[in-house]
Amino acid sequence: MYKKFLTEGLVLGKYPTGEANVSVLLFTKELGLLRATARSARAERSKLRYGLEPFTRGAFSLIRGKNEWRLAGIDRGDRALLLCSSSRRRSMGRIARLLLRLIQGEEVNVPLYKDVTEGFLFLINAQSEVDAASIECMVVLRILSRLGYLSQTPEITQFLEGDFSSLELTAQAALSRAHLVQLINDSLSASGL
Repeated sequence: MYKKFLTEGLVLGKYPTGEANVSVLLFTKELGLLRATARSARAERSKLRYGLEPFTRGAFSLIRGKNEWRLAGIDRGDRALLLCSSSRRRSMGRIARLLLRLIQGEEVNVPLYKDVTEGFLFLINAQSEVDAASIECMVVLRILSRLGYLSQTPEITQFLEGDFSSLELTAQAALSRAHLVQLINDSLSASGL
């Protein structure tokens, strides 16, 4: 008998496999980043069909098979992240690609999951494009820091620990954006990935 897992998660990507199956990249709170197969999810009768769009949040039922994860269902699917502007979706797409590039294997990292999901919510609700760019920058800094690609220095500590909703922190990130982007680029080039 296979064990069923229920975990909060975020769809980072999907692609078709076989006749009607879908392979889904899920970033989950309790299981980390994983690839799961949703059988017959592209069929018209499938209950999963509309719950697997990228940036859909929800509670996912997963079954660990012998060689793969299988997606059994989704509950409380939230598509709020899909309803934002195209520039905000592009920002979330860049963050998702970075996560897929940097996370190797199924490693649980609850603080990282919290940073990404909260960052996405504040990103889509940002008052201006400048604020959105600052929030994207802070999310990327936190990803790099949580995964060990960026050392925490006193100059960036406030961006790694502060609340995304803080208008003062967002304004400070906007003023320091050139320096923060340079730190991000240096960190990525040093990682060799």
